[in-house]
Amino acid sequence: MLYLNIRHQLPQIGIRTQRGRFTSASSNPAQVHTNQEQATSNQGATQMSVDINSYQSRKAYGHRNLNDLTAENGQRGLSDVQAAISKKAQNSWSRATNGAKKGNDIVQQYKSEMMSKYTARSIVELNLIPEPEITVNPSHVEGTPKRGDVTAEIETANGANVQYEQGSVETYLEDKGFIRRWITEDGYDIYA
Repeated sequence: MLYLNIRHQLPQIGIRTQRGRFTSASSNPAQVHTNQEQATSNQGATQMSVDINSYQSRKAYGHRNLNDLTAENGQRGLSDVQAAISKKAQNSWSRATNGAKKGNDIVQQYKSEMMSKYTARSIVELNLIPEPEITVNPSHVEGTPKRGDVTAEIETANGANVQYEQGSVETYLEDKGFIRRWITEDGYDIYA
C-alpha cells in the first residue's frame, strides 16, 4: 500500500517597527505686557509775599513820584502865571491911571510890598501822615495730583510647539514556508 507523506511549514512574516516619538515639545510662554505709570503729586506750595505800598506816607513827607510832581508843579505853574499876569496887569493899569496923581509914590509901594514879603511869617501845616498799606499774600498749595496706573496684559498663544517624528511599521517575509509531498510504501515516513 502506498502512503502520501506531507510535510509543511507555514510562512513567517517579520515586522520591524519604529515607534513614533516627540523629539521636542514646548509650550509657547505667555507674554506679559505691563504699563507702569508712577503717581505724581504735581503739587507745590507758592511763596508767601508781602506787598508794602508806602507811597502815600512818602508823599506826605514830600517824596513824590514824577507823575505827581509834574502834575502838581504844572498846575501850580499855571496858577502862578495867571496870578502874576493878573497882578502885573492890575499894577500896570493902576500906574497908568493913577501914576500922575499926587501922593502916589511908586517907590514907596514897592518898598512896602517887599517889607510885607520879608516880614511874612511862615505857615506850617500839620497833617496826619497816612500809614503804609501792607498786603500779605499767604502761601497756598497749587496743582492737582496725578494718579498712577499699573496694568498688566497677558497674551497667551493657543497650542504648543510640537515636533513629532512619525513611527514606521515594515513587514517582510522572513521565511517563505513550504509544502513537500512524497509517497512511501508500507508506512508513513516520520522524521523529526
